[in-house]
Order: sequence, then C-alpha cells, then structure tokens
Amino acid sequence: MATPAKPAAAPAAKPEAPPAKSNKKWIIIIVLILLINGAITAYLLLKPRAPSSDKAEVTHSAAVDSKPPLYIALGTFTANLIHEEGDRYLQVAISIKVSKPELQEQIKARNPEILHHVNMLLESQLPSQLATIKGKEQLASDIKDQIEEVLGHRSSAAAMNQAKPATNEPQQTRSGIEEVLFTSFIIQ
Repeated sequence: MATPAKPAAAPAAKPEAPPAKSNKKWIIIIVLILLINGAITAYLLLKPRAPSSDKAEVTHSAAVDSKPPLYIALGTFTANLIHEEGDRYLQVAISIKVSKPELQEQIKARNPEILHHVNMLLESQLPSQLATIKGKEQLASDIKDQIEEVLGHRSSAAAMNQAKPATNEPQQTRSGIEEVLFTSFIIQ
C-alpha cells in the first residue's frame, strides 16, 4: 500500500514588511493629537478671564486696605410726637456707623448732649412724616447732622443751609460718621 503523499512543503515564509498604511495611520493619529492639544492651549490662553476673579482680587485688596466700620449704639429713645390725630409716641433704637475709631471716645464724652439733641429732634416730628421711608431717611439724616454739629464737625448754619444731598458725600468722609441706623422703629 502506498502511503499517502505528503503535501509539498510550503516554501519558506518570507518575513513580510508591514504595510505602509500602518505607518501612515500612526503619523495621522500623532498629528491629530498635537493639533487638538494646540487648539485647547490656544483656547485657554486667548479666552477672556472670568470677571468674578478680578472682582475678588479688588474686593480682597480693598478689605486689606480699609478697616471695617464701627457701630456705636446710642440706645433706645421714646418720644411723644406732635399731635395730629391723638397722642402718638415713637420708640426707636439708634446706632451710628462710623469709619474713624477715634469718634467712639468723642461720642462717649459728649453722649448727654447728643442724646438731648436727638430727643428734641424726635419730639418735633409728625407721625405722618415718619410713616414713609423717605420721612425715616430724612430723620436719619437730621440726626446725623445733629451729631456732627455736637461733635464740632459742622456748624448749625451749614446744617440749615445744606440744600443738596450731593454735598453730603464729602462731609461724610470728613466727619467719619457714615450713617445713622434704626435698629428698631415703632410708632404707636
């Protein structure tokens, strides 16, 4: 019997060179990655900065440069108001916001005089005037004027002749009294 014939041996395999397409794929991938990285870098460098970070820097530098305001409580006042419809009275708690710490000692030294002027001013008010926000703001401005006058930061003639609120701005800075605050305001 005959033995089956062995198939002819395949010729020796030649090592095949990688196809040229494979090298081109890698070059294209690397170029695309470089282009994407370049585009992202350009975007990050050229985009405008967020305004909130600039504001935070300005706010931080302003906070470091300026001192926080000081609040001085004058106390709670009870005053009879001018009669309109019947007996009405006002009970108000007042604090002063100051930007100069040395004013605290001046206010303590002249406290009885300040309290007197504030009481007299409160008792000269009409209930209808104090019913509006504008009336309360005017009362706060008048109290501020009285305190500045007692402390010698303005004369009574200057307080009477003050026609525009715009002239108040430089006066606030010079006197150190920023504003008068009502922490309680009751009319009965």
